[in-house]
Amino acid sequence: MTSPVLTRPAPTRLTTSPTALPGAPTVRTAPTTRRPAPSTAPSPAPPTTAPEAAQQRAWWPTALKAVLGIGLTGALLVWALPHAIGASWSEIGHTVASVQPWQLGALAALWLLGLAVHTLALSAGMPGLSHRRAFLLNITGSFVSNLLPLGGAAGTVANYSMARSWGFGSVAFGRWALVTNIWDTMIKLALPAVAVGWLAATTTGNHSLAMAAVISVAALVLLTVGVTTVFRSDRLARALGRTAGRVALRLRRPVDPTTWAEQASGMRADTNELVSTGWLRLTIGKLAYAALQAVLLWACLAVVGLTVTPAIVFAAFAMQSVLTLFVLTPGAAGFVEVGMAGILVALGVPAAGAAAGILLYRGFVFLMEIPVGGLLMAAWMARRPKLAQA
Repeated sequence: MTSPVLTRPAPTRLTTSPTALPGAPTVRTAPTTRRPAPSTAPSPAPPTTAPEAAQQRAWWPTALKAVLGIGLTGALLVWALPHAIGASWSEIGHTVASVQPWQLGALAALWLLGLAVHTLALSAGMPGLSHRRAFLLNITGSFVSNLLPLGGAAGTVANYSMARSWGFGSVAFGRWALVTNIWDTMIKLALPAVAVGWLAATTTGNHSLAMAAVISVAALVLLTVGVTTVFRSDRLARALGRTAGRVALRLRRPVDPTTWAEQASGMRADTNELVSTGWLRLTIGKLAYAALQAVLLWACLAVVGLTVTPAIVFAAFAMQSVLTLFVLTPGAAGFVEVGMAGILVALGVPAAGAAAGILLYRGFVFLMEIPVGGLLMAAWMARRPKLAQA
């Protein structure tokens, strides 16, 4: 058995105040312990976690897509456009420079009128959405999607944030995005067939446009049959929702396929009700918007000094509608300009004037949506905290 270790207590020191009187008692104080001075060296930064590192790297793919998209667009416009139509950039630039400021103002008013008319269809797709907010959704969504290749998804995310701030839920927004995009795609696919028939009745046809019409009609038939089948069959809607849920599970997302099947069924019923009550406004709004855009194209060709028949103008507009469905570049820029100008030149329109009119037209329907939409989105974001506090 080991004996306990005896520890001697720390000795106390006798301190005498220098001002103490003779004979005053001595005060016993405990020994003081010196504490080290706090270090002034900066503390090491906490290690970056995996989610934070992934978030820091997330902007690289977006930036790379933007750079590649802009580079491809520039190559198509700078090199492919003049070579495809046989006109130099000096000729095209001289034609564009001949447009007067008042003519640009009139074209801008016509462009804004088309956007305003489009709100008839957009507000019909989401009951309770005002025309002003529908205009804001349209222009800000275009601002985002026109900056990136395949930017439609990013534009939809931006629109969803806005819709939620106005009190619309995910189901209402999803139904709005689904219905308006289906209507838009069906009209775009139908336009080439109308253009080919119009050209055949008034002037000579065009092989490229005829091929586009055949492909578009086939795609339109498939889309119509597929959409009709899904929205008429609750069983098929549930099966698609369950399949999508299982795919999400394989992607390690915490979802329940059964819940997704129920949501798909509810979405089908709600969408059928929406279409049954709003199909007329959706159709009129989309058709009127397309018609005003075609009128804007005709006006852009007119201000650069061209006299083009409505059938030829509509043929170029129909080609644009098809090409915008293949967004390898932001807003299909580059491909659209080359395709539209090529159709016009093939149908007898002077090359320099055709390119100038197309560039002027695309300057409104594509390029102008970026600064205007960006300013309106910045204004909405600045007002959002104030609206949340109200």
